[in-house]
Amino acid sequence: MFFLLLTGMIIAFIVGVALLIQGEILFGSIGISAGILLLLFIVIYYGKNKRKKKYDCTPDCGFPDCNLGPDCDCGPNCD
Repeated sequence: MFFLLLTGMIIAFIVGVALLIQGEILFGSIGISAGILLLLFIVIYYGKNKRKKKYDCTPDCGFPDCNLGPDCDCGPNCD
């Protein structure tokens, strides 16, 4: 999906610039605006997904584990 959006953004920019060069200001501006909106969508959407993938991998020695007993392996708790 990322490459599809990236391809659409690049095509919108190219079409917008080409139309601006030919003198079609309205349609060229619409193409450039569509490219900018796609760029913002890509940055915001994939920026949020990247932050969600963080895991809590801190060692939990001495703290109770899921069975309310001490954690015997002192390894990271990556749930």
